Amino acid sequence: MLELKVFRNRIANKIFELVLTLLIVSVLSFVLMKLSPVDPATAYAKRHIGSPSPEQIEEVRLRFGFDKPLYEQYFNWIKNLFSLDLGQSLSNGKPVWDNIMLALPKTLSVVFFSAILQVVLVLSLGCITFLWKSKIINKLINLLCLIGVSIPSFYIAIILLDIFAVKWDLLSVAGNIGITNYLLPAITLGIFGASFYYPLFKDALDKENGEYYIMFFRANGLKEFTLFVKHILPNSIVKLIPNFFQSIGLMIANVAIVEGVFSIPGFGYLIVNSVINRDATMIHGLVFFLALFIALANIISDLINDLLIKERGD
Repeated sequence: MLELKVFRNRIANKIFELVLTLLIVSVLSFVLMKLSPVDPATAYAKRHIGSPSPEQIEEVRLRFGFDKPLYEQYFNWIKNLFSLDLGQSLSNGKPVWDNIMLALPKTLSVVFFSAILQVVLVLSLGCITFLWKSKIINKLINLLCLIGVSIPSFYIAIILLDIFAVKWDLLSVAGNIGITNYLLPAITLGIFGASFYYPLFKDALDKENGEYYIMFFRANGLKEFTLFVKHILPNSIVKLIPNFFQSIGLMIANVAIVEGVFSIPGFGYLIVNSVINRDATMIHGLVFFLALFIALANIISDLINDLLIKERGD
């Protein structure tokens, strides 16, 4: 009963952290937009009118509420947020919520395929280096992982696009259909994620291999492959589940740049275009939900880690 109460308190604390994080992020979004040298109302008027007069710019400012004090704009936004009314996009005139719901499946598809590729790469490389005791192979994979985390994701994306779409002509630069639309973005994010988390998985395998119960089974004649498949591998995977959810948050953060390179109209693509167009209402909504997804991934990671620590009795 006491343990359940402790876990409930832990969840309550995480919810408080989530709300506090979202408040801070949303406030910063409004403050930074206010400090921007480009006025959203002016940008909107120039985009739709061409050479607007001061009166026309002021009319736009009044129409979208940019004339009100910043704190009033923010509190109105928070109030409307509870009814999922995030305002109207200054770029296309559609509700921000509709734009987000249209882009979200594309971003989640990129993250989904990237996560699958990352898991396959991490598990494959970890098993190969653990079972095949080759110093050369181990050093080579470590070098590749170092390169993978050192090169920016957008540069990897450009290289893949140049190879598969330009030189080999296997895919189009943009407008691919079905799973092929997410193939190169998934490879881009998967390479970065696998390069980052492979060393953690390899370290988990080595630590599990040194546990006393493993030494006991080995001393009693259990075959190495059986020992690895039944004990070392599954226990190491379980310990890395929290890291997996952290990697989801990292992917969501990186997907913005990758979607822009591959012209996928997802979350990140919307953010980039909204910043270029000074679409304040869209930026506020996108930043809020991006922060929400990243924070939720980290919270799930922390809670699972707590459960695993409790299970192990650490």
